[in-house]
Amino acid sequence: MVLGAGWGWAYQLHLLQALKRKPDLFLCERLDVKAVFQCAVLALKFPEAPTVKASCGFFTELLPRCGEVESVGKVVQEDGRMLLIAVLEAIGGQASRSLMDCFADILFALNKHCFSLLSMWIKEALQPPGFPSARLSPEQKDTFSQQILRERVNKRRVKEMVKEFTLLCRGLHGTDYTADY
Repeated sequence: MVLGAGWGWAYQLHLLQALKRKPDLFLCERLDVKAVFQCAVLALKFPEAPTVKASCGFFTELLPRCGEVESVGKVVQEDGRMLLIAVLEAIGGQASRSLMDCFADILFALNKHCFSLLSMWIKEALQPPGFPSARLSPEQKDTFSQQILRERVNKRRVKEMVKEFTLLCRGLHGTDYTADY
């Protein structure tokens, strides 16, 4: 079961959903975990909310297996930084605010199951000026990364941090527009 250029996105989305429902498919030797991982990262950038949610759900199922399934651990180690950058881009304003809880779930899973990698990746990823938003100061980015890395137990708190950070990224923090957010 290898993804190739001939596969349509609809089939790839169905595969992501199948892997979420039946995670032991990761143990199939013929599954190209790297291709599925890269497909799911690309799906995070799609404009359709169901596709993004399916991809986020896939990662929340995949990341806990990085210590128990060798092929998954290898792919996460090699391509996890790419996943983190896609998540930070989404939080930075490239995805709908209604999807922020889904992206927070990925950050939480990375923090819980890949802490040493995340602690290295997040500091590197947030270094470039203007990433993930030109509205952020280096201090705000540093505070966010420290807060995320400290919270490995309370998923609700991570979701609150992500919502605050996305508002800062979008220049909406403290506005009346976000009172109910």
